[in-house]
Amino acid sequence: MIHALPGMGADKRMFPHPWNELPDFIAHDWPPYSGEKSLEDFAATMVEAFSIRDGDTVVGSSLGGMVACEIAKIRNLSGLFLVGSALHRNEVNKLLAMIHPLAAIAPIEWLKFSAGSVPTDLARMLAGVDASFIRNMCSAIFKWDGLGGHKVKCHRIHGKNDLIIPPPQHTDLLLDGGHLISITHAMQCAAFVRENLNCRP
Repeated sequence: MIHALPGMGADKRMFPHPWNELPDFIAHDWPPYSGEKSLEDFAATMVEAFSIRDGDTVVGSSLGGMVACEIAKIRNLSGLFLVGSALHRNEVNKLLAMIHPLAAIAPIEWLKFSAGSVPTDLARMLAGVDASFIRNMCSAIFKWDGLGGHKVKCHRIHGKNDLIIPPPQHTDLLLDGGHLISITHAMQCAAFVRENLNCRP
């Protein structure tokens, strides 16, 4: 199975056609928030909620990619794909790192500010988001130790104009886009994943 995890405040609509043409592909919404305080806790919740097994592949956009890194510590994944995501909290925009406590006051407004121009589809996703989820995940990101030396094969797809998580030094596919490349460059992203499926270290 290929499990796809959305960004913070988003849902499975972050993976539009042709993502669904990948073999055994399923895009997930975030499960109902039940008070998780760390990315590790949320990864454990998602492994159980979505029956993620050894040998599966996980694709994660933004926050979903960070949670996918934690899933890789629980399950022996055959592939890990980060789409506009990070391997460690230090890769997140330094300004957002400084102002993230504001999410405790106005989490939805903070998320919209950090995303800049919010497309209509994403605005609809944000409308129903649980504010406590945003608050706690914002805090969790900036306490996160990252993937570390875990031996999973990790592929990175990134937008060269991403302001939330600026392009890292090494990417496997650098696209002419911003933070929402799983949506804006769905065809290129899905094609890259298809070409690199089941690549173990």
